[in-house]
Amino acid sequence: MKQIRSLWRENRSEILSIFTIALPTIVDMFVQTLLGFFDLIMVGRLGPDAIASVGLGTAPILTVIPIFFAISVGTTAMVSRAFGAKNYNEAKEGMSQSLILGVPAAFIVTFIFIIFGKNILGIISKNQPITDALSYLKVVSLGIPFLCFNIIFSYGFRSINKAKIPMINNTISIFSNILLNYIFIFVLNLGVFGAGIATTISRGIVTLIFSFLIIYKKNYCIALSKKDFKINKEICRRLLKVGLPSAGEQGIFRIGMLIFEAMVINLGTLQYAAHKIALTAESFSFNLGLGFSVAGTALVGQHLGARQYQEARKAGYLNMFLAMGVMTAFGFIFMIFPKFVISMFTKEQSIVPMASSALRIVSIAQPILAVSMVLSGALRGAGDTKSVLWITSIGMFLVRIPLTYLFLYVFNFGLNGAWMVMIVDLTYRGLACLYRFRQGKWRYIEV
Repeated sequence: MKQIRSLWRENRSEILSIFTIALPTIVDMFVQTLLGFFDLIMVGRLGPDAIASVGLGTAPILTVIPIFFAISVGTTAMVSRAFGAKNYNEAKEGMSQSLILGVPAAFIVTFIFIIFGKNILGIISKNQPITDALSYLKVVSLGIPFLCFNIIFSYGFRSINKAKIPMINNTISIFSNILLNYIFIFVLNLGVFGAGIATTISRGIVTLIFSFLIIYKKNYCIALSKKDFKINKEICRRLLKVGLPSAGEQGIFRIGMLIFEAMVINLGTLQYAAHKIALTAESFSFNLGLGFSVAGTALVGQHLGARQYQEARKAGYLNMFLAMGVMTAFGFIFMIFPKFVISMFTKEQSIVPMASSALRIVSIAQPILAVSMVLSGALRGAGDTKSVLWITSIGMFLVRIPLTYLFLYVFNFGLNGAWMVMIVDLTYRGLACLYRFRQGKWRYIEV
């Protein structure tokens, strides 16, 4: 206790800054987890096939989110540094050029999924029916431009210590999504397709709120007007310098996850449904870590912008230790009460034991997952996205995918084998991120 009190006294202002960003972000992520929770509850009432269809229809969208994530990483690195240096014109330019890069890309992705969705789903799942998954994919694809816009501005507001705004927006989104889910799934009897409609409309509502705040309200340094939407090649180059390696990292991760998902899908509908439910349950802990990761990204960038190198290092480590504490606590819950946690998502007796076993396995990886998430976020905030690219690439294609094949198809460990491999991958990435951050070379990277 004395050490904790001493840590608080010595780093009070920094810890308060962390929680200013992390707590609203954690609430934001928790709300989004609840969104997935209620989606699963409502879709789950339609049966395991419906759960699998939503999971399958979501998988391609998860592979393109790296495009928007990459732009948002560039946005965060530039806006947080500009905010730390009190260069508000550059912060505004970072936001406008992020939208110029991101929104057209989102429309292209939407077109590809609507035209070639059947072919894409056929590649992912050769042995499962895709009719419901295809209808879900197409209608959710219409909301991809909304998703892009929302991601960029969520990261932009967090970069200037206004994390409450994305939190409030996503809280509104969850209530609208629950209401719309009920209407489209059960009142209008549109099933999985109705769930997709509800998701798209909910994302559109968030876009409208963000648009009002940044275009009409103009109370923030990242507020925009029509004259700001002119291409600035230098700012775009700087955004892409940080963003492209991050796009590569997330692209490799998502493609790897798509391969990983395809391997799990081939275990059968019930095991895949158990896998998706266990992932949703684990996201309660994951999203806590993500909150501290976002805080680390923003604060490291702000301190570097103000030329406060030791404070940037301290921010990274403080976020890491705080994340380890809260995620370890969730790890104990997953270890001791896995069936209770899973039972909140489904009562299917054929699914609960498998999902509970997977959750118990991943419980032991929560502390090292915190290290991986927070320090990779800190490295991104410093602009060191190339290192994170290499760490993720090695973890996915030299660790996770080969071992998953070995555990599933040679040793026949089933779903438990896939989650054991996840632990190995997470451990490698956590240790690699810690080593890179301790080196300190990220301090000298120009954004």
